[in-house]
Amino acid sequence: MTAVCRSWRASLADQKINFPAICLMLQEDDTSDNHCFYSMLDEIFDGLDLPELREWRYWGSPFGWLVTHDLNGEIRLFNPFSRASYPLPKSSWCIEKLILSINPKESNSNCIVFAIYWGFLDRGRIGFAKPGDLAWRTLIYHNDDDSDDGDEDDDGGGFLWDDAIYFKCNFYGCLNSGEIFLFQDLNGAHPKSVKFASRPPNFHGGRTCYLFDLDGNLCMTCRDPFDVDDGNDDDEDIGYTIKFVIFKLDMDTKSWEKIYSLGD
Repeated sequence: MTAVCRSWRASLADQKINFPAICLMLQEDDTSDNHCFYSMLDEIFDGLDLPELREWRYWGSPFGWLVTHDLNGEIRLFNPFSRASYPLPKSSWCIEKLILSINPKESNSNCIVFAIYWGFLDRGRIGFAKPGDLAWRTLIYHNDDDSDDGDEDDDGGGFLWDDAIYFKCNFYGCLNSGEIFLFQDLNGAHPKSVKFASRPPNFHGGRTCYLFDLDGNLCMTCRDPFDVDDGNDDDEDIGYTIKFVIFKLDMDTKSWEKIYSLGD
């Protein structure tokens, strides 16, 4: 409408355009600039021509933003509807997931972006930055049972970061051991991760864990895999998921409750 004439453009000057926040981006041919989105709220499909994504690796993130990562290590947050773009620090990491604290488009935004990535030694690690920063800041953790030898590269027992979440104005992360950590002093000189909650009872480490907010409760779901030995020593065992186990964390007592149903 703003392209029709000056009077139409002036009538929309103070209008805020609400772009769909919950969409699924469907897989397309790598050679095509046309990408299809499915709005879960309106239950409609929409196609967009996005040459900006050409030759980039891209995937979804919160608030309707895409993460783009090219072969030169350039990383950006890109909105496919408004075409807005925010640069993040360059990196050669293999990034698995980005978690945003708030929408970077909001006024006076102090958006912090967490990245779960694979580093040089193929260890699941976590770092954070703000749009426009020149470098990522990496966070480490130390297991309570580890000796304090001053080695900042100590990975605290070999567990990997599986997920992170921005929950009630704080960032929390979980290891595949099932332990929950609180990230502190992110705007200060010495950011750190502090153990917040132990693993759920009878929880066996090594599973894939995910954090989510359910009705104002911090919850963790764990993928329960089943490995099949195909009898071939040259191949790795085949694994598939047989169920997901869900736990709810009491933020005051740091105790876990197993959830058996999500309701109707």
